[in-house]
Parts: sequence; structure tokens; C-alpha cells
Amino acid sequence: MAISFIAEGSRAWSALWWSLPRDGLVPLRSAFDPLSAPALLPHMMICDLSEPGIVRIRLMGTGMVKSFGFDPTGRDYLELVAPERREAAMAGFQVPASHPCGMRVLGENRYANGKTMAIEAVSFPFRRDDRAGMQMVFVGSNIDRDLGPWPDLDHTETFHVFEREFIDIGAGVPDGG
Repeated sequence: MAISFIAEGSRAWSALWWSLPRDGLVPLRSAFDPLSAPALLPHMMICDLSEPGIVRIRLMGTGMVKSFGFDPTGRDYLELVAPERREAAMAGFQVPASHPCGMRVLGENRYANGKTMAIEAVSFPFRRDDRAGMQMVFVGSNIDRDLGPWPDLDHTETFHVFEREFIDIGAGVPDGG
């Protein structure tokens, strides 16, 4: 099943990922320079999955930093997730990294001031250059038609996932995807 993206940023990220050189299904991380995608960079996050049980944030774009209210680069992404959601969040990273596939998430940022914003987030896997693990590169897009492009809504308190779809990159999709 082909994924229909809502946001232009999601379509652009998908097209860019598919254009990257690769040996097998998943490109090496060095095949992609985030600076080559300046329109996507503010809402990009790169996470490293080579440490057991940890989702290390290697890069967080300036738009995401502003939304969080601080820069969590270098920290474990799971520290930013409510304790009762950490297991599901970890699975959300590990499934596409271990099965190799992409992922599209529809969700909602909920802000400290009570406002919300609909988000489409698309991620694709990369193999670390040392081949010691996987990284996932996410690009988030505001798909809330009423708010305009990335308004300042205070800082994000929570992100709620409403729908998750896996994207076949040649290995099929995991069960349930």
C-alpha cells in the first residue's frame, strides 16, 4: 500500500530519502547531509538507536527546539515521554529500525497554554557508518490548516499519536502495519 502524505514537507523528505545512494535497503547515515535540506531542517530530528533501551537525540532542528522550549540534543528521547508511554515510544523507534521500513505518524502537539496542533511526522532509517546500529531521521510537518505555518504556541507538553503507518522500503511492513 502506498502512503499518501498530507504535508509537502513529508513528500519532500520521502523523495529526498528515496534519492539517496545505498547498498541494500537502508542508506548509510553519511549519505545524507541535513544541511542539504534547509527547508526541512528546522523540523528534523535524528535519533540514534545503538545504545540498548536508549533513543539518543543526535540533532534537533531549531523549530523543534523552540517548540520544546529547550534543546534536548544529546539526551535520551524517552526522558521527554511520559513514563506510561515510554515502552510504546521505544517500540515506535525500534520496529522500523529493526524491520527496516519508514514510518508515518499522525498526531497532535499539546501545548502548555492548552492549544493543540496537528502534526504529520515521517521517518526513514539509516545505518550508522560504523554499522554498529541504526538511526532514524524524522521530519515533522504542521498539518493544522487553521493555524498557519508553525505559529508560536508556547512549549509542547505532550505529543499524542493517533495513527501510525509503516512505509515499505523493500522489506515489506511489520505485522500490524
